[in-house]
Amino acid sequence: MSTPQSAYRTVDAEGVRAYVAKLPHLAARLGGNPADWTIREVSDGNLNMVFLAHGPNGGLCLKQALPHVRVDPSWKMPLDRTFFEASYLREVFNYVPDLTTECLHFDPEQFILIVESLAGYTVLRTALMNGTAPEQSAAHVGLFVARSTFHTSLFAYSFEKIMDQRILFARNQTLTRITVDLVLTDPYIPHPRNHWAETELTAIVADIRSNQTMKTRVDELRLKFLSNPQALLHGDLHTGSVMATQSDTRVIDGEFATYGPIGFDIGLFMANLFLSLAAQETIEKTSLQIRMIEKFWISFESEFLKLWMTTSKNPDPSTHYYEEDSSSKNSSANKKKFIQTIFQDALGYCATEIIRRIIGYAHVADFSALKDHNKIADRKKTVLLFAKNLLIHRNSAKSLEDVFEIFFQNIIPFKENNL
Repeated sequence: MSTPQSAYRTVDAEGVRAYVAKLPHLAARLGGNPADWTIREVSDGNLNMVFLAHGPNGGLCLKQALPHVRVDPSWKMPLDRTFFEASYLREVFNYVPDLTTECLHFDPEQFILIVESLAGYTVLRTALMNGTAPEQSAAHVGLFVARSTFHTSLFAYSFEKIMDQRILFARNQTLTRITVDLVLTDPYIPHPRNHWAETELTAIVADIRSNQTMKTRVDELRLKFLSNPQALLHGDLHTGSVMATQSDTRVIDGEFATYGPIGFDIGLFMANLFLSLAAQETIEKTSLQIRMIEKFWISFESEFLKLWMTTSKNPDPSTHYYEEDSSSKNSSANKKKFIQTIFQDALGYCATEIIRRIIGYAHVADFSALKDHNKIADRKKTVLLFAKNLLIHRNSAKSLEDVFEIFFQNIIPFKENNL
């Protein structure tokens, strides 16, 4: 995707007002006089400008790609990322209409994407930090991942349709490069984008980078990410990409969409729940985050298997995998074996996401809720050691109970007299 630079203009709040006013179907969603609409910028991500527009009839969210990273203008970026986000929404919305937002408008010249406003919703990361996160939101995200990946995989459609989609999203190379670099490469080598303020982590980082088993595990995950296009991924599924109320959950920001291993999306979301857990004042086996991780995985697993067993079959027999019939007594076992490979992949990507968020680029805000530097350092050390050990031993972790055991084995008791 490209567009003449002469056609592209960044918009401000008044530009949003004028832009939407010229689109009757969107202006009607707001209602009233455009001069009376409330327009405010709410950009808080790394990449794009985001505005909310509200009128008497409702609200809209407008996102515009910038020719650079929003928080670092020296890092130049192509404009087409909103094209891929719009394409992702158009592809998955029919399967998850109550779990994401509909693409209402996409402008290929201004690279503007417009979806419904989620005013009244809270970013899940913020809710976790405030202690108000709805536990059921994790189950909703599990449903989202199951439905969006199943219906964009070879289990649901002929290889011709899936390959056409792979070709489309294979062009999302700039954001895929960011994922490969920031999540699966940079943290394991000296790189200027890596940083951490806690000196207590330096020895662990050195160990991670010198550990040959770690290097091999990361190489395996990076190769699988690039060479195993199982389904269309969200590509950046963390707790900042989820909006929630006490009863409703929406997944947003699909601009990193690409085809890859299903476990990638699962691993990223799990990782951010583990990071949230590590950032709590007290960590217990009954913590909200533990329950959310359980609900997330159980929801994904049960929904994916249900879809696999009940979705109407394509008349093309080449789309049938591990079919249940009188001559295939092991069909259910084979399906569960496939799910277990997704679980193993997810654990690996969970570990790499944690490592990236602690020592790489784009740290998470969760730890800012802890005010004591020593406690922050201890908790980051805890979760970094967990990620290291999970990456090394992920093939022997067969269940979430095994994963939780690894996590709690790495907890470093905090002593107040460390102050």
